[in-house]
Amino acid sequence: MKKKLSVSAIAVLLMIILMRVQGSSLKSGTSPRAIVDLEFADTPQRLQELMLHWDLSVVKMNIWLDFLFIVTYVLFLSIAAEFSALKWGDGLGQKIGFWLARIAYVAGVLDIAENLLMLQSVVGNYTASSLQLTFYCAAVKFILAALVLIYILISLPVSLRKNKD
Repeated sequence: MKKKLSVSAIAVLLMIILMRVQGSSLKSGTSPRAIVDLEFADTPQRLQELMLHWDLSVVKMNIWLDFLFIVTYVLFLSIAAEFSALKWGDGLGQKIGFWLARIAYVAGVLDIAENLLMLQSVVGNYTASSLQLTFYCAAVKFILAALVLIYILISLPVSLRKNKD
């Protein structure tokens, strides 16, 4: 399991670097968070403001790369949560870890839905409702991923203690 965890962590880091480099032109005064600003563009006005300053081909490519990133971060979060769960031993900590390992996949599905909605939005095929749905998919995805990360971080001392024993 350690090898899977290491490989998935490296894959996530490589995808983060690739996406940052590829999408660097999306970061500006209007969009300090780059593609994340598109994920949270919940009004037609905000979407149009972003599209005025971005190269559409860069935006599309960044979204398509995000599909690969989804695979890497979901696998990493799931593997890391399961690895952490095993360190807790039988009990609530372990059950929570196994549950959160599955929640990582829910975050991934929400991210896929969000990406499909964003691809439609950037070509002008959107409504106020679809922008709101994109926003909520992104918000819930980030919350779920954060919960998994918090669990992993809380589990580090448990894991370190188990390694000493």
